[in-house]
Amino acid sequence: MPESKPGKPPLPSTTRRVVTKGPQTQAARAGTPPPAPAPPKKAPASTVMKKSDRTGKAPAVPQGEVEVVVSNEGQEATHVRQRVRGEAHMERGLGLRQKIMIAMASVTIITAILIFIVVYVKAVQQLSDEIDSKGVAQTRLMASMGPEIWLGAMYKDPGFRFERLTNLIHYYDESWTMDSGQRFLRDNPDLFKEHEGLYKGGAGQALAMQAEAFFARLLDKRKAALPREDERRALQTRFDNALKDERWKRDRNALFDPFGSMRPLRADDGKVLESKEVVQLSVLDITTKEGGSASVVADPAVEGYDKIHNQRPNVNGLRMIEDGFVKGAGTPVRSFKLEMEHELPTGKVKMRYFVLLSLRQIEQAQSTLRTIIFLPILLAVLVGLAIAWWISERISEPVRVLMDDINAVSGGDLDHETVPHSSDEIGQLATTFNRMTQALKAAHNQELEAKALEHELNIAAEIQANLVPKKMLKLPGYDISAYYRPSKEVGGDYYDFIEIDETHCGIIVADVSGKGVPGSLVMSMARAFIRMEAERTRNTSPSDSLKKANKMLAADIKKGMFVTAMYAILDKTTNELAISSAGHNPMVLWRAASNEIQLVNPKGIALGFDKGPVFERTISEEKVQLQPGDRFVMYTDGTVEAMNEKNEEYGDDKFNRLIQQLATRDSNQLLNIVVKSLDDHKGSAPQHDDMTIVTVRYTGGGQG
Repeated sequence: MPESKPGKPPLPSTTRRVVTKGPQTQAARAGTPPPAPAPPKKAPASTVMKKSDRTGKAPAVPQGEVEVVVSNEGQEATHVRQRVRGEAHMERGLGLRQKIMIAMASVTIITAILIFIVVYVKAVQQLSDEIDSKGVAQTRLMASMGPEIWLGAMYKDPGFRFERLTNLIHYYDESWTMDSGQRFLRDNPDLFKEHEGLYKGGAGQALAMQAEAFFARLLDKRKAALPREDERRALQTRFDNALKDERWKRDRNALFDPFGSMRPLRADDGKVLESKEVVQLSVLDITTKEGGSASVVADPAVEGYDKIHNQRPNVNGLRMIEDGFVKGAGTPVRSFKLEMEHELPTGKVKMRYFVLLSLRQIEQAQSTLRTIIFLPILLAVLVGLAIAWWISERISEPVRVLMDDINAVSGGDLDHETVPHSSDEIGQLATTFNRMTQALKAAHNQELEAKALEHELNIAAEIQANLVPKKMLKLPGYDISAYYRPSKEVGGDYYDFIEIDETHCGIIVADVSGKGVPGSLVMSMARAFIRMEAERTRNTSPSDSLKKANKMLAADIKKGMFVTAMYAILDKTTNELAISSAGHNPMVLWRAASNEIQLVNPKGIALGFDKGPVFERTISEEKVQLQPGDRFVMYTDGTVEAMNEKNEEYGDDKFNRLIQQLATRDSNQLLNIVVKSLDDHKGSAPQHDDMTIVTVRYTGGGQG
C-alpha cells in the first residue's frame, strides 16, 4: 500500500549515472544542461550527535565496548578521543619468546631423532646386507663346486675311489679297464705301489700333485708299450685334451683335492683365514636319511643353534636365512641354507649347503654407531637451542615494544607513535602501525563529523517528512493517491495538495535539480513560495502562481540550481483542470471514453533560471475538462529514468502503457503495481534519483 510519508531509503550507491540525452531528462525539460550538484558543507567536528554530559564525565561503558567521548565547551575538537574500559584480568600464557624456543627446540629434537633413526637403521641394514651377501656368496660357492667333490669327501671307500681313478685313466686311454689296468700295474711294480697310494690315501693338495706325476709317468709307460708311432701320438693327444677338459679336471680334483677351490678360505692348518665371521661351513647329503656330511670348518661346539628368529625364506635364491644363537656359547649367528638336486650318472642326489656366520661384529658396530651418531646429534640439539633463544630474543623484543605502543594507542592516545628499530617485517609493521594510528585519528575525527552530519540529515529528513502532506486529499467524486521515495536520506522531490478556496484545489509535483540537503533546502523554499502565493492571494491561475513564485525563488536560489514543477488547479464545480508546467515531465491523461493516453505538456522553463521576463514570456497554461472515469498522473523524472544493473531506463513508453492498462483500477492499487514494476526493473541496482507519483481519477459526481 503506498504511503504519503517517505520511508527511510536504502543507502545510495557511491556512483551515479546522469542521463543528459533526449527530451525526458530534467535538465533538457528545464531548457539547460544540469549543473553538477554542490557537495554538502562539512560539519564542524565539535558538532556531535550525543554527548556524555557538559562536565565531560562519561557514564559507565560495558566491558569490551567503545564509547565516543566528545568535547565540551572547554575542549577543542582535536582533543576528542576514544575511551575504552580497561581489560579484565586474563591469565597470562606462554610468551612469544617461549613459543619460538619451544617450536624451534621441538623441530630440532624431532629432526635429530629422525636423523638418528634413519642413519642408524640404514647403517645397520647395510651391515646386515653385507653379512647376507657374504653368506650367500659362501653358500653358492660351495654349491658351485659340484656334488662329486662333496660326495668324494663324504664317502672315502677305497673301492669307490679305485673305480673313479680307473674312469679318469680310461677317459684318455680307452684300453684301460679295471682288469687290464691291474695286469699292467703288476708288470710295473713302482707304478702299482704309487697307484695303490692314490686310491687308498686321503685328499689334499699334495695328493693332487702326486696324481699329476703318476699320470705323466703312466702315460710314458703306456706309450712305450705301443708298437706304432701313430698310436703313441694319438694317446698323447687324448691325454692333452683331457688336461683341457673341465669336466675331467673337476673329476680329478674331486677325487684328489675336493676342497682345492676353497683353499683361499683356509690356512694350512685347516682354519679359516683371518675371518672371525665364519662359524661353520658344511654340506649334507639329504638324498636318504642315512646321508653323509662334509665340513670345511669343524667346531665341536657347533652342533646346531637355537632361539631361531627373523626367518626369511627364499631370500636371494636361498631356501632360508635365519638368525639365532649358538647352543651353549650364546654367540649370535646367521645361518644360510641352500638345498639343490643334482643329476649324476648314478642317479639324482639332493644336497644341503649350510653356512653359519657370526653376528658379533654387527652388535659391536651397532654400539659404535649409536655413540658416533648420538654425540653429533646431541651437540646439534644444544646449538639449535642456543640459536632458538637468540632468534626468539631478536623477534620478541621488538614485538613487545610494539605491543606497548599498541596498548598506549588503544587506551586513547592517538598521538602516540612507535619507533621502528629495524627494516625487516617488524620494522615495516611499526611503520605501518604509525600510518594506521594517523589514519585512525583522521577516521575518528571524520566519524565525529559524520555523526554530526547524520544528525543534521535526520533533522532535515524530519523537516521534509513534515512538509509532505500528512493525509491524502479527499474530494467527492475523486480517487486520489500519491507515492514518494527519496534516493537519499533527504530528497529534492515533493508533492503537495493546496486548498485554495472552497471550489479550487491545487495539486503540484516538483523536482529540484540537486539532491540531499541542498536539494531539500531548495525544495522547502519552492514549496513555501508556491503555497504562500496560492493561500495568500487565492490565486486560481497556475501559471500566474508560478510566475510570482519564480520571482521570489530566483532571487534566493544558488546559481546553477533550478526546480521543475507541474502545477494543476482543479475546479471542483466544473471538473475543469488548469495546468502549467515549469519544464517538468508531461502529465499522463487517460481518457476513459476512448481508452487513449494523452500527454499534457504546457510550455515553460524551470523555476530559478530567470528572475522574471523570460520565464513570464515562456510559461503557458492549458485547460482539460475531465469526464467520468478519466485519470491523470503527475510524476518526476526519477520514475521513468529508473535504472537496472545494465543501465537501462524504465522509459516513458513502458510507464504510459502500464498506466493505460491499470487506469480503471483503484488509485492505491495502481500505485502499488507501478512501484512493484519499477522495483522489478531496477533489481539490485541502487536508486539513482528521487521518485514521486501522484494520480487522480474522476469517478463522477462532485460538487457541480
